Amino acid sequence: MVVASCRQQTQQEFSEPEKEEIREIIRKKVRDGVIATRNKDIDTYMEQLPEDLVIYDEKGEVISRKQQRQYALEAWEIIDSTLYIDVTIDSIQFSGRDSIFVFNSQRWERLMFRRDGVTLDTVLTTQRHKETWKKNEKGWFGYTILELGGQVYINGKPYSP
Repeated sequence: MVVASCRQQTQQEFSEPEKEEIREIIRKKVRDGVIATRNKDIDTYMEQLPEDLVIYDEKGEVISRKQQRQYALEAWEIIDSTLYIDVTIDSIQFSGRDSIFVFNSQRWERLMFRRDGVTLDTVLTTQRHKETWKKNEKGWFGYTILELGGQVYINGKPYSP
């Protein structure tokens, strides 16, 4: 039999004022990331990523922070301009004091160059995410992203890779 007092359980959970403070921090970081992406501002984009971030590619290999910076710059090269970008935080699940889950929805419409480097297509992507956020010595950061589904449209027509 396990016995736990209410006092012990509440010490492990965030108070309502703490939760609101965390929500505001995450809203600001998400907003800053959106603005950085719209403006192709790599320095602000990188400020949103924790120093100890570990990213695994499709092959299971580790992508360094330096590589992620380069990948972002390369992806932005084929984007002429962002027409619309928004990330809406749908909910935040507080699961203890060490990490939280942020569920959000992204909508990003942009003009992208075709392989010829001249012709532009309007590309709209929507995606829902479950992100794991953790606090380190510099603050709250997103550490993992799980894609929950979305759609891609090219020039208004559904696209499936």
